[in-house]
This record gives sequence, C-alpha cells and structure tokens, in this order.
Amino acid sequence: MDNKAAEYQALVRHYASQVDKTVIAGLPCYEDHGREVALVDDHNLNHAVYDLLQARYLGFDTESKPNFKKGEKSNGISIIQISSSSKCYIFQMQKITDTTALAELVMHKNSIKIGVGLKDDLNKLRSDYRFYPAGFVDLGTIFRAFGRRNSVGSKQLVALVLNQKLRKSKRATTSNWAVEKLSPLQLEYASDDAFSSVDIYLKLRAVFKPYTALLDKRVLKLLDFPDTEH
Repeated sequence: MDNKAAEYQALVRHYASQVDKTVIAGLPCYEDHGREVALVDDHNLNHAVYDLLQARYLGFDTESKPNFKKGEKSNGISIIQISSSSKCYIFQMQKITDTTALAELVMHKNSIKIGVGLKDDLNKLRSDYRFYPAGFVDLGTIFRAFGRRNSVGSKQLVALVLNQKLRKSKRATTSNWAVEKLSPLQLEYASDDAFSSVDIYLKLRAVFKPYTALLDKRVLKLLDFPDTEH
C-alpha cells in the first residue's frame, strides 16, 4: 500500500469511529462566528430563495412543535432553516401563504442541500406541502459509506469532523417552534443545525479532495466530485 492509500484508509477509519462523550464535553463550542440569521415570511420570501439559490451547497433542517401526549398526532413543520456558508434563513411556515418559491428551492436539483437524519423531514415536505425534494444529501449516508454501522447525529458529526462541541439545549429542542416570535435561544439552535451541516460537508470535500481517485463512485457523487478517475 502506497502512502496516499494509507493516508486515505486512516481518514476512513477516523470517520467511521465514535467520539466519546467525555471527549466531546472538553471540545471548544461550535460557533457561527457572527454569521447572519434572517427570519423569512411573505415579505422577503422571494429574496431569501433567490439569495440561497446563488450557493451550490446549503445546510438544511426543520423543526416542528413537539408532542407531549402519547398517541398525539404529529405536528407539521413549523420552521425550515436553510443556510449558505455565510447566512441562514429561517422560514416561518405559518407566516408564508404561498410556498411556490420555497418549493422551487427544495426541488432544485443543482442546489445541494445537506442535513442529518433527513428522512422524516423530507417525508413531511412531501405530505404537508406536496414538495418533491431533489438535490438532498444526508450526511449519515456518507459516513455509512465509510463503514460506520451505527446512526450518527449532528453533535457527533461536529465533534468528529470539526473537532468542536455542538450545543444541544433540551430547552430549545422541546420548545414551541410555532410561536409568533422565536427566542434568541431558538434562533441559535436552529441556525447552528443548518450552518454545521454545510460546514461539515465543505470540510469533508476539502479533506477528501486529494483522494478522489480512491473514492468509490457513490461517495464521489455524494461529495459532488466529478467521476473522472474511474
């Protein structure tokens, strides 16, 4: 095995590993470094979608009002957070009467939208809004391709790839995302999820760019590398 292949195998082993909770606790906190966060309603919807479509890679997540009673019907999406590497837009769905522009973004094939555990989010987009998502990449799929067997959440991925600790406030997680005015804690929580997804993806692209000849076709596609070496 030559040096290049050995380096590549070491990277794959690293990304298939698990960062211990005690190690994560000692990492520096993930920060958005003052990147802008904007709320979206009918008035600025078209501008937000246009701005996001200028970026190739976008972080994506959704939040819904939690259920506190067993057997209670699942609530629909309250907010959709989508970020470029520099700005996060938080779409407050109760304040958007015409979702046509947002549908264009969600269904845009050349806009790569990256998230963690996207299955439920995408199912809700289909059932609640009749959106047919395209151009989505679930980070978990990439890590399973590296040989990771267990499911992985955003907190673990931020530690593994960015060597930082993503703050996950239970108070924010269980808060009412359908409120008229989102709190600063909610805005931070929501934007961190979107920003961290795109940050992780861009870091993976940078790390594996020297090794594209060793990546299989599936991973090349997931990381948006041209298939020129196979």
